[in-house]
Amino acid sequence: MKTEIQHQEIKIPTKKSLKLPRPRFDVSLFYLTRKFVDIIKAAPDGIVDLNDVATMLGVRKRRVYDITNVLDGINLIQKRSKNHVQWM
Repeated sequence: MKTEIQHQEIKIPTKKSLKLPRPRFDVSLFYLTRKFVDIIKAAPDGIVDLNDVATMLGVRKRRVYDITNVLDGINLIQKRSKNHVQWM
């Protein structure tokens, strides 16, 4: 005897599900890094606030840290303080 149980999924709209999906390329590390470099090069003295950059890029600050850690590792930027970095 074979018994099948069917599950019915009910979706309730949440704040996250109401957002329009972004194309995958728009959130890729490659794309975000290029935008970050454009922003930092245009900044006065090449210094930017990471909170502002995260807002401009529309991503979480953690994603900006991923970018800055790599750029710092290859000596393209230097950390000035907790939330500020400078283009070298």
